[in-house]
Amino acid sequence: MQLDRDALNKVLSLNDRQLKNLIQRLAAESGIDPKEFNIDPSSIESIRTALGSATDDDLRRITEQYEANKRGRR
Repeated sequence: MQLDRDALNKVLSLNDRQLKNLIQRLAAESGIDPKEFNIDPSSIESIRTALGSATDDDLRRITEQYEANKRGRR
């Protein structure tokens, strides 16, 4: 997964349902049970705010952590 500013902007342009589905899919791929990962509308707004304020360095670290987690699960 490569998360750069353009990719982030595409993610942020998703509607709430699409963003929720993407987050749940990423959580499941990371080993988190989607049933335990309850997202409500206020959570989506908080996630949008946090992602929108992410720096390029934050995006790099997120990508590195995601990739390391994927490698560790294999």
